[in-house]
Order: sequence, then C-alpha cells, then structure tokens
Amino acid sequence: MLATLKEIFVKKELLVVFVVAVILSFAVLGNGISGDFVFDDATVIQNRGDVKDLSNFFDLAVSPYHQNTPQSGLYRPFTIMSYALNYHVFGSSPTSFHVVNIIIHALNSFLVFWLVNYLFKNKFLSYITFLLFLVHPIHAEAVTSIVGRAELLAFFWSLVATYFFIKKDAWLSSVSFFFALLSKEIALMVLPIIFYVNWIPLKNGFLTTVRRTLVFALPVLVYVALRYKALGAYFLGDATTTIVENPLKFMPFGERILTAFKVLYMYLERLFWPVRLSADYSYNTILPVQSFLEPTFLAGAGFFGFLLWLLFFSRIRHPSGAFGALVFLAPYLMISNLIKPVGTIMGERLMYFPSFGFIIILALGLNWFIGRGGVLKKFGYVIIVALVCFYGVRTIIRNNDWQNNDILFHATVKESPNGLITRNALAGVYIRSNEWEKAEGQLEIAKDIYEDNARLQNLLGVFADHEGNFSLAEEKYERSIELNPNLINARVNLSELYLKQKRFEEAGQQILKVIDFYPTTGRIVQYAYIQIAAGKPDEALRIINEHFGSDLSGAEVIAVVGTAYFVKSDYDKAVIFLKKAVELGNTALEVIEMLQISERNL
Repeated sequence: MLATLKEIFVKKELLVVFVVAVILSFAVLGNGISGDFVFDDATVIQNRGDVKDLSNFFDLAVSPYHQNTPQSGLYRPFTIMSYALNYHVFGSSPTSFHVVNIIIHALNSFLVFWLVNYLFKNKFLSYITFLLFLVHPIHAEAVTSIVGRAELLAFFWSLVATYFFIKKDAWLSSVSFFFALLSKEIALMVLPIIFYVNWIPLKNGFLTTVRRTLVFALPVLVYVALRYKALGAYFLGDATTTIVENPLKFMPFGERILTAFKVLYMYLERLFWPVRLSADYSYNTILPVQSFLEPTFLAGAGFFGFLLWLLFFSRIRHPSGAFGALVFLAPYLMISNLIKPVGTIMGERLMYFPSFGFIIILALGLNWFIGRGGVLKKFGYVIIVALVCFYGVRTIIRNNDWQNNDILFHATVKESPNGLITRNALAGVYIRSNEWEKAEGQLEIAKDIYEDNARLQNLLGVFADHEGNFSLAEEKYERSIELNPNLINARVNLSELYLKQKRFEEAGQQILKVIDFYPTTGRIVQYAYIQIAAGKPDEALRIINEHFGSDLSGAEVIAVVGTAYFVKSDYDKAVIFLKKAVELGNTALEVIEMLQISERNL
C-alpha cells in the first residue's frame, strides 16, 4: 500500500513538473514565437527547396546539413527532417517552428529534473537545476534561433537514451542514441555520461558497464555508414571553415590553446552573469591570447582545472559534482577547439548541452548555503529567488533581440562592434531596405576589419552595381566566388550583372552552377529563358527535360517550354504549351502575344 501511494505521488509530482516546464518555457521564451527566420535560419531552412517538398523526405536522411555542401562536414538529418515535417504540417510560417522549439526545451527541462532526481535523490538539487536550466538566458539562441533545434534535439534524445539505459532497455536506448546522433554530432559525447551514470551513481561494476555500453556500437556503425554516404570524403568532419568563422584554426598551436581557454572563460562569464550576450563572436571579436599571464586565460584554465578536480577527485564524496563536471566537459571538449579546431570559435547555442553540467554545479553551491542553516540558509534562498527572476527576465529581454534580422544585427553590433559577420549582415539589411548610405558605412567598417572575405566582396559588388560601376561590381563578384566557390548569392548577382550587359552565355554559365547546388524551379526556368535569349532554345528544352521530364506542371515551366518552341518556329507545339500555361494562370502579355502569333501561323 505504501509503495503504491509513493508511486502515485511520484507520478503526480512528475506531471506537475512537466506542466510547470511547459508554462514557464512559454512564459520566458514565448515572445519569440512572432519572430521571423533570422540569421542562419535562411540558408539552413528558409531557402532550401528540398525541405519544402515532402517528396524529398527520405532523401534528407542521406543529405548534408547544408544542401549540396558536404564540404561543411555537417550531417544532421533528423533535424532537417523535422523542418520538413514542420513545413508539411503547419506551412511556411516561422511561428510553428518557434513553438516546436519551445516545446522541446520544456521537455528537456523536464528530463533534467527527472535525471538529477533519479540519480541523486535530492529534491532541492533537482528543482533548482530544473528551474535554472529552464530560464537561463544563454539558451535563448538555441531555442529562438530555429536552427538551434539541432542542439535541442541532440540533448533531448541523449537524455532519453540515458533514461532507457537506466531502465535497462538496451534496444530503446540504442535507438534514442541513434536519433541523437542524427540530430547533431555532439550527441556522441553522451556515451561517457551514460557510462559514468551506470558505473558510479548506479554502482554497477566497471566490466559490467563496459559490456552494457557495447550495445551502442551498432547505432554508431549505422550512423557512420549513413554519414559517409551523405558527406563522402568529408565524413570525418574536418571543418572547412575560414578565418572569419574560426580564427583559432589559423593560429599557432600554443596561441590557439591559450585563446581557447579565454573562450572558456567567456562562456563561464555568460553562464554565471549573462548580461553580455551576442550572436556573433567571429573574426576580431575575440582577440588572441599570447601570454600565460593574461587573466582571461588564467580564469578559463582555472575553471577547467576545477572541473577536472571535481570529476576525478570528488566522485566518491560528491558524485553529483563529478557528474556536473562530466556533463559540462564531455560535450564542451567537442566544440572547445582545444582538441581540434571546429567550424566556429564560439556560439551561445553551443552551450545548451554543457550548460546542464554548469547549472548542476551552481545548484550544488546554492545547496551548500541552504545546508549551513541560519543566516546562510536565508541568504541562499535569496540568491535562488534572485537568480531565477534575473535569468527569467534576462531571457525575455534577450529573446526580443531575435525578432528579425534588423533588430538582431543592431543588438549584436552593440556587443560585438568588431564582428565582421555582423557588419556584413547589417550592410545586407540596409541594402534590402534601400538605405545605401548606411550600407556603405557598414561596408567601410567591414573592410577595415577584414577585407578578404567572400560575403563582404559580394556585398561590395552589390554596392558597386547599384552605383552603376559594372566593371568594379564584376571584379568584386569574381573575387567573392574565388574566395568561396559555393557562395550562391555571388553567382546569382554576377549572372544578373551579365544579363544587364546582354552577356547571355556568361550569365547562363553562372546560373547553371547555381542549379548544380540548388536545382530550384525558379532557377531552372531562369536558365531556360537565358538560353532562349541567347538563341539556344534546344538547350532550354534540354534543361527542362533533365529536371522535369515529360510530366510538366506549373504555369512558369510550361510557359518557358512554349516560348522555346515559339522561338524554334514549331508553332504546333508552341500553341499546346502556351495555351496550357494561360489556362494555368500565366496571363503575361508576351505569353498571350506568342500564343496569338503561333495560332495565326498554324
């Protein structure tokens, strides 16, 4: 009877915690629901044709994270497939994407409570860790930036895998771990966490733990095979980054290590006192460290040493502290640039998984105050209330920065005035709003920071094009492509420049290379029309047949076929296709005129 009552109480408690997790998640992060696709959301989600077409759903399982760009070394099919389902079920509005992210964060916060409570049987530690994890401002980027879903899903499936492993369901634990890997590569680091949980808190033998964890070999092997199919020669994930995204990769080894510890200090500062938050830590934002005596290096290295001490020397007396140290260190080492350079120098969304470990350690410190009794106990409760309120309010305020690119980049440039990525992005915002003088100001600042950057050169080309300096614009676009052959915008802009000058063959060559990367209907139709303008209607028909076959649909595709036949003077076929295009709603004046001429010539 007592056992039954206890079980009912535990279930009710978990239900209450889950409901609180959902309510609080929407309370502190819900103001992001109305936000647009921002920053990386555009390239990863909004501009991907294969994500919007559900017929590509299973192909996404063997596709790179960045469409047709295996050079990135990134493979996250579960995350990309979740975006495809978002589009299919709820449409293209970013609202549903934001709502799903908040729900996943609520689930993650609930799992944090369950795991800490199950392992350490400490209600205070469980609730404080749960609350601080749920409201922490450093999570705003991972939750409100839609591409942050990779972090959320990797964390979710990692904790689910841990749950099933604890419950001795090896099959479900393996499947969950596989989903975690398919969400983001960092999930690999849950394996040492699962191993530690089984060995120390659950007190299973070392060899028993080794045998049990061998069950994860199969999902790892399957993952490696799929990753190789998607990325080919890039499946090992060697970051093809630039000095702008990660200057650490281009520093001497010693300087890289010193600066990486400075970055750790910067993470620690934002975890403990998250006032200075930024979406950009790119080139020239974090200055390199060249001395062992620099305070930021000493602070970062000191914190790293403290975590190692907790992990190796306090696991018996303070297993929860050792667990917190491991949960921070395991995923952090993968993105720290200490072992090997990765794609970026620093990013707040990368802290989503490691922050769990930091918050456990912080909660333990607060638990120490409470355990002292007297004045210290009261002081501890004051600190807890103050932290939860401060973190919650700061999260709401930070979330407002992610409403749209204009707001985000203006907020970011205040915190990271020397960040090249933000200056480029802000120049792009001004260009799209036709504020050319402001755009020129941002471009001049960006040039002073680091001129030899593909995106900056592309924007300089756009500005020169606007000024009517076509020769300079062509030079800048070509330089942009030289620096990054995969930069689609530069090729599109260069092709449009060629079209203005009636250089049809060169324009077609650029669009054809764009199609090789992103074979969207709009670009294929554009290429076909360029070939028609160049007097090559057969090439236009070839590209249409290559991508659409004989089963043509859509007024624009059918209209370009009719136009090609019209130019060939094949009026019988021209009438068939042009008439069908008109019936489907293409009532452009030139289409009507071609149809009338074709009918007269029958």
